Amino acid sequence: MQTKVKENIHSGHRQRLMELAYRSGFENLTNIQAVELILCYVFPRGDVNPLAHRLIDRYKNLATIMEAPIEDLKMVKGMGYTSALKLHNLLGIYNGYFFEKVAKKEKLVTRGDVYDYIESLLRFKTVEEVHLIGLNANGELIGEHCIARGNINLVGIDMRDISLFVATYNVPNIIIVHNHVDADCIKSPQDADTHKKINGKFKFAGCKLLDNLVIGRDGIYSLKKKKMLRIFVNSPNYFEALNQLNKISE
Repeated sequence: MQTKVKENIHSGHRQRLMELAYRSGFENLTNIQAVELILCYVFPRGDVNPLAHRLIDRYKNLATIMEAPIEDLKMVKGMGYTSALKLHNLLGIYNGYFFEKVAKKEKLVTRGDVYDYIESLLRFKTVEEVHLIGLNANGELIGEHCIARGNINLVGIDMRDISLFVATYNVPNIIIVHNHVDADCIKSPQDADTHKKINGKFKFAGCKLLDNLVIGRDGIYSLKKKKMLRIFVNSPNYFEALNQLNKISE
């Protein structure tokens, strides 16, 4: 009887939380309320408030929680492999929704449009990822796919992943982009060394590699053009990045 009463209390709390998010907007929830609401979709029953507090204590905000590595999430009491996987899948659902909205809303006419999209996709990730961005002959965004996550080795990219991406979306042009977590975008000699090898791989995939980009805390760097394409004003190395950009432009 006691357990049933407890479940009813938790059920009522969940209902009130969902109605609050619907009426006030998800963005107006507190950090704890936002994490609780997400956890309600991960755990069908039970009180998730204590777990929400533990996650906030460890990761500080919802974005960091959603992007935390599965192995790291499993270290939090109350989280397991399946629940961590569900969190990542929820993030994947949002990213898919975001992509559909962008793809249907506008054509990526200029490279600036492409950089805007890439910045929103990877700038604040807490794990290194490699993404393929597919564009048609008119510059329209027609496909996007993450092909690697974690310890990234660009040379080790599986060509089957690229070929499948090309076949699925009928992609004639690709931009490959990866991120440096908490690091500058032009500090890795390995990136420059591997660009030539990667370019050769794409020729065999039946598509053209338009660019190979790196996004870091200071901006976006083109391995193809060997220069920074965008610098972030709030970067701690803004002026250093600006000098680098001006030097290359001279």
